[in-house]
Amino acid sequence: MNENLQNMTNSQLKTYIKAHRNNESVCHEAIKLLMSRQTKNSPKYHYNIPDQQMEALFAEKLQEKSV
Repeated sequence: MNENLQNMTNSQLKTYIKAHRNNESVCHEAIKLLMSRQTKNSPKYHYNIPDQQMEALFAEKLQEKSV
């Protein structure tokens, strides 16, 4: 694996993935690294959550941050 990827923050990796989205092998390595950084406590959401439920989740998260 590219050492430069290992040294990137999650935010930098996301930017890198967007910039290299047409290079499948490079993008795959970056995504694999990003996903490996998830913790067991990371929330898991289904990809097709209804809009109302997603808005409720966002509102809850914003409320937690403001307290």
